Amino acid sequence: MENLAQNIDTMREEFKQQERKQAHDKWQARVEELQQIRAEEPQSEAVEE
Repeated sequence: MENLAQNIDTMREEFKQQERKQAHDKWQARVEELQQIRAEEPQSEAVEE
């Protein structure tokens, strides 16, 4: 029975890690999207500072 509990804990941890990886990948894609938008905008803001 203890082995079953260990397997469940292992599976739960792997699932959490997968969720974190998906969240990170989604965040990274958004960062890249925003960087692309910034690169396409005119750089007039730098002059104002």
